[in-house]
Amino acid sequence: MDAPMSCVQCGHPHPVPITRRPRRPRYSCRSCGAVFRDAIVDRERPAPIGRDPLSAFMPERMVRWVREHDPVTDAPDRVTLARWYKDFDALVAAARSSPEARATVERVSELPVDRLPVGVPAFSKVCGALRATCYDAELAAARLGGADFILERVGHVRHWLATVGRSTTWLEARPAPPPARAEVEALLAARDWYTTEQVRALFRALFGVDKGPSVAGVLERFGDERVRQALLAYLESGARPLREAVAAGLDAG
Repeated sequence: MDAPMSCVQCGHPHPVPITRRPRRPRYSCRSCGAVFRDAIVDRERPAPIGRDPLSAFMPERMVRWVREHDPVTDAPDRVTLARWYKDFDALVAAARSSPEARATVERVSELPVDRLPVGVPAFSKVCGALRATCYDAELAAARLGGADFILERVGHVRHWLATVGRSTTWLEARPAPPPARAEVEALLAARDWYTTEQVRALFRALFGVDKGPSVAGVLERFGDERVRQALLAYLESGARPLREAVAAGLDAG
């Protein structure tokens, strides 16, 4: 029998089997040290999704449910994907008390209902965290709590933003007018950027947009000195190395 997908206590993936001989094998978690038995060894697990295109944008349990319940496309738009996440989250929450919802989740999920998360940040909130942090998955997940199921969701949503949803990112926004040289020089002299005008000048110089990530997200992702060097590069040649770094990161992801 294969090992459970994740630890029942902390959610860390691929716990280590201690013994396979009992009817219900025991496992040990390499992350938190928990020792537990597999509660689902007697239940047939759903077949793997394999190469289904939707598995890039959501966990396999959700792919199975979507394929059963909704006329689908392999390239969902923002409205459609947000609705799928909202409805599936509601189904998982209802499964705690509704036998019908529980039966549905048990049919599609590789994990028992009681090990599935309730209260994972909504699709729109994950998009917001990624937008604010220049689409850095680790920083976005940390902002949202950092649990394994959050990391899973951030990874899927980021992949959608990098591919099908690329047009919704601030990288694809209409180019903003260039900032005045004096505005950029003032940014280099300032200790912080607080005013609306300063933030707009910062985003125009670094990314060529009026509205982009959060200032805190930019500093978290790149640091003060790298931002300063990027502003100098813009003054010298009009280059935007941080924009290029964000775009390359999404391309690679």
